[in-house]
Amino acid sequence: MTKLYLPDVIGKGYGTFWKSKKRYRVLKGGKGSKKSTTTALNFIYRLMKYPEANLLVVRAVANTHRDSTFAQLEWAQRQLGVSHLWKNTVSPMEMTYIPTGQKILFRGFDDVLKLASTTVSTGYLCWVWIEEAFEIRSEDDFDKLDLSVPRGEVPAPLFKQTTLTFNPWSETHWLNSRFFKISADNVDTFSTNYLINEWLDDTDRAVFERMREQNPRKYAVAGLGEW
Repeated sequence: MTKLYLPDVIGKGYGTFWKSKKRYRVLKGGKGSKKSTTTALNFIYRLMKYPEANLLVVRAVANTHRDSTFAQLEWAQRQLGVSHLWKNTVSPMEMTYIPTGQKILFRGFDDVLKLASTTVSTGYLCWVWIEEAFEIRSEDDFDKLDLSVPRGEVPAPLFKQTTLTFNPWSETHWLNSRFFKISADNVDTFSTNYLINEWLDDTDRAVFERMREQNPRKYAVAGLGEW
């Protein structure tokens, strides 16, 4: 059995994010910042570490998962060398960790009431990943999910957590006022950008350099991950 040294797979810049166990883990970042791929790696690793944990992955529209979060989590399984331990299906769209029956479920905010009633038959639905959270226009919709999933007490060493990942396209978005303008003990916020992505090549970096020169405002957001 081949052993992996996790820092070689994950790279730099995400140590605190990886270890965070606070109720809300909120990550804004520019393009090419590794935020989605690192999150996918983190969840595959975590699910295999915590035998009773389950994960709900949410996007604004359910049918956008297949080419984004579903593909990213499949990639993460390959990167960690554990694809043979997972059963991935698209109808229904879910992933099952074969040794324990733990699930990764995929849902959309296009049916928020149905989303809030999501349950699992094995273990606890203790983690939520909202990808492209900027697309969630209504804070009320987020609250409906947040009050329903994850729900109830979970036994140690499990912990409840909602992870939100997104590009910070507008400083007037509710994500900014909810999580970044006010600090709270149960929130960890992170900002990342392409400069910490050691797997970009020179042609990738040239795109950002051209953006910096020709469109500084776009560079600040898409490049540096600023609001």
